[in-house]
Amino acid sequence: MRARLVRTLVTVVALAVIAVAADLGARSWATGRVAQQLRQTYGLDADPRVSVGGGSFLWQAARGRFDDVTVTVDDYATGSLTLQDVRVRLPEVDVPRSVLTGGTGTVDLSGGTLRAQVPFAALARQASVGPLDVELTRAGDAVRASTSVRVFGLGVDLAVTGRPVLDGADVRLEPVSAQLAGASVPLGRAEQLLRAAGYDGLVFPLTGVPAQVRLEDLQVVDSGVVVSGTVLPSAVDVR
Repeated sequence: MRARLVRTLVTVVALAVIAVAADLGARSWATGRVAQQLRQTYGLDADPRVSVGGGSFLWQAARGRFDDVTVTVDDYATGSLTLQDVRVRLPEVDVPRSVLTGGTGTVDLSGGTLRAQVPFAALARQASVGPLDVELTRAGDAVRASTSVRVFGLGVDLAVTGRPVLDGADVRLEPVSAQLAGASVPLGRAEQLLRAAGYDGLVFPLTGVPAQVRLEDLQVVDSGVVVSGTVLPSAVDVR
């Protein structure tokens, strides 16, 4: 009796190990294929990292729907900008059996959320005009924009501190204070000097953001701003 019980336990454990190994193998193969397709579709420099939650991968594959899918991209070029640490989370992804068996098909992506970081240096390049350069740094929850302007023919340092807000697909600074050559000056005077230097407000376009992404919020961090928003439902053709 005891020997039979031991053999039964060993068999159950062996089957469990085989099932787990099969599940992990299928997960690795499928997420790798999706990563390759995303790289080709969006012109990425490297395969993104794809993870799937929701418990057993094979069970989800059998029903053709995967839960809690996260895609992470280290660098994503959007026009003249490069977004860093881009994370897209999708509650549900529908995958036809043809794709799961190595064929072609259309993967339906449910709406989800997006989070990405935009470095200060990348934003500053968007705002630099002609020979003038803009440098951005963090000032608590605000952003400090520094440049050099001409006053009576001389180059003078001008710094404007403002609250960053999303204006569609642009980051715009709402000025709250300004300094000229280290001394506080009225905002009106700072804005006059900026216009004379070719600036029509401190606006930093986030060009090239995919059409299915709706940016809704931002947060200032030490190295730049973190933008977040929603991802509209879409489809990816797998070939």
